[in-house]
Amino acid sequence: MAIASRGYIDEGRFLPFYPALINTFSQPIIYFLGNKPYGPTTFWTGLVISNGLFLVSLFLLQKLLLLDYKKMFINKILLLLLIAPTSFFFVSLYSESLFLLLSLVALFFARKKRWLLAILVSMFLAITRLPGFLIAIPLLYEYFFENKIKTDLKKTFASIGFLFIPILLVVYAFFNYIKWGDPLFFINAHGLLGNDRVVNTFVFPLITLFRYVKIFFGISPFQYEFYVALIEFGSLIFALIGIFFGFKNKIRTSYLIYTVLLLFLPLLSGTLSGFPRYIIPAFPIFIGFAHKINFKNISGKIYFLINLIFQIIFLALFSRGYFIA
Repeated sequence: MAIASRGYIDEGRFLPFYPALINTFSQPIIYFLGNKPYGPTTFWTGLVISNGLFLVSLFLLQKLLLLDYKKMFINKILLLLLIAPTSFFFVSLYSESLFLLLSLVALFFARKKRWLLAILVSMFLAITRLPGFLIAIPLLYEYFFENKIKTDLKKTFASIGFLFIPILLVVYAFFNYIKWGDPLFFINAHGLLGNDRVVNTFVFPLITLFRYVKIFFGISPFQYEFYVALIEFGSLIFALIGIFFGFKNKIRTSYLIYTVLLLFLPLLSGTLSGFPRYIIPAFPIFIGFAHKINFKNISGKIYFLINLIFQIIFLALFSRGYFIA
């Protein structure tokens, strides 16, 4: 809301596309009604944008999955996504709904072999959330290995277009240099949050996991921070199980690659802070679970109930200002 209202001051870690959308739609209303820039108009504009984008995302997810699955199976995937304990972030003032939407559009265009459109959409994905630029890798996989056209020099030369996916992120880095004197301020600023995120190097993933083991043995279970760490670690386990189910049931390789990349990048930062939120746009996780969950069985009903209970608890805590992700 602050960025959308008056531009950047020191919030460079938030990439610009989502606040730019809020600004674009809220400013005309503020101008005509004479409202304050940082107020209810900005808030409700952001909330409507997030909810609208999420509804469109559900429609696009169905369209994408119809390329591989039957409608009844797709409905199960959508339900699993909706009941995920942290899915309320899709309809909050966060960029998750926009990130999911752009991911789906880029992958859909890739599946339809509309490569230029896939690249253009991916450019904006890269300035929505930092892992967005990684979509270049699954798109390249689709281009070279799923595309039933024999690889030749012309095709290899055309693949240079995928190098332009991070171009808007590079432009934002230049803005960071002009504004704060550091082209990587949008990365380095994460180190100021006090959540032990490492920004100047990569942390071996096993070290990140070991840090959580130390937390579980070093912090009293009567402290809220203990449960925050437990939720973050549990989210990683949930995601890995979903990936395993997806791999075992041979879901599309490019989808698996994208999911692994989305999860691997936070692991390299030394913390799983925010992880319960980061995993929800990784829709292949829910495809994996859809292969194993049967809502007609007692185990499926229990899974549904557990997810719903945790969603209610997390939303209640989140709405009261407690940190969830």
